[in-house]
Amino acid sequence: MTVLSDLSLSHRTAAARAGEPPHPCLLLLHGRGADERDLLGLSTVLDPRLFCVAARAPLPLPGMGGYQWHASLATGSPEPVSMLQSLERLKRLVAELPGAYPVDAARLFVLGFSQGAAMTLMLAGAEPAAVAGAVALSGFLPPAARVEGLRGKPVFVAHGTADPVLPLPFGRAVRDAVTGAGADLTYREYPMAHQIVEGELAEVNVWLAERLATPG
Repeated sequence: MTVLSDLSLSHRTAAARAGEPPHPCLLLLHGRGADERDLLGLSTVLDPRLFCVAARAPLPLPGMGGYQWHASLATGSPEPVSMLQSLERLKRLVAELPGAYPVDAARLFVLGFSQGAAMTLMLAGAEPAAVAGAVALSGFLPPAARVEGLRGKPVFVAHGTADPVLPLPFGRAVRDAVTGAGADLTYREYPMAHQIVEGELAEVNVWLAERLATPG
């Protein structure tokens, strides 16, 4: 069952399907023009121990419907004020989750797609003590990201070789920056467009399961 609720951000949840509380938590961040429902279905195919929280970006997308995490100056170039405002709300949400739901604050992972992937990297870099690991799918690295905060952090980055929205160089730029920051990086490319595919999810699931099996 999902519940729409307001803490610092509107969101829906999907309860863990296995294990005892407090559960590891997966915070899901959708892309531009979607909403919190877009990624919540991943809860049925990812590790059943995860309590999933799908957040809604705070900014309506004018003329298109859906929501966005920040306004865009150009492809892969966020308007900085709106991005930093959304980051602050995400930071507050992360701090609120253990008091609102049966989740383990020490095992909070973040998964984002597209614009949500950019916010995932922003959040993990800004709050390294609060984020156990980050999954950035088909995204980009915002100039304001504090990549030094990713040192030693488990990070999974994936990108499509035929992505027409954020072409492959965006993904490789994330790879290079995250590697340079000293993160524990897993990087994958898939023969796909701007999307999430089954083989990619399978590898993400293995990556998550390995980290859930490793204390700390």
